[in-house]
Amino acid sequence: MNKKEKLALFLGMLSGDGCLSIKHNGEGYKDYPIQFWNTEKDKVILFDNLLYELFGVYGSITSRQRQNRKIIWEFVKYSKKIVEKIKSLGFPEGVKRDNLRILSIIKNGSEKEKLAFIYGVIITDGSIGDRKILFHSGSKLFLEDLSILISNFIGNIKPIKEYTQKEIYKSYQLCLNKEEKNLLLGRRATMVLGRS
Repeated sequence: MNKKEKLALFLGMLSGDGCLSIKHNGEGYKDYPIQFWNTEKDKVILFDNLLYELFGVYGSITSRQRQNRKIIWEFVKYSKKIVEKIKSLGFPEGVKRDNLRILSIIKNGSEKEKLAFIYGVIITDGSIGDRKILFHSGSKLFLEDLSILISNFIGNIKPIKEYTQKEIYKSYQLCLNKEEKNLLLGRRATMVLGRS
């Protein structure tokens, strides 16, 4: 993968399980954290390696045991320079739910860059089953953008389904059927997704 494709993968993963949090230290100064969480350590290591390949620095990785749940792995790197660079691409700072959209750099990128971004979302907010690919997000606008991006590879724009969790929180799903899954993960995606 070239650097633009690695950036696309990084941004896809950040869109799924990461964020640019708004935090302040105890003295009132703003911190600039890039954060990423996942229950699979290898994905957090991949994110850390991508940050290094793109920006020349590693973050720190820690784990936390949660009661009756899987261990959660957390990545964090504090860097005003990197946060400002990511924000300059259009990535939102703070809560993503109402602000996260697919960035112009991805929409206008090459086929491989689009596929790398989609793959980054799949391995964080998505799941691949025998008969489908399912994306799950708290951001309807983001999934609508993702459906349009994916339509470049499957030929149609898929609808977004809305669900209510715990009678309070709305969440959204985008589902690709088996045929659409195979189109997306087919020969054109092989070089990026590493599938044969």
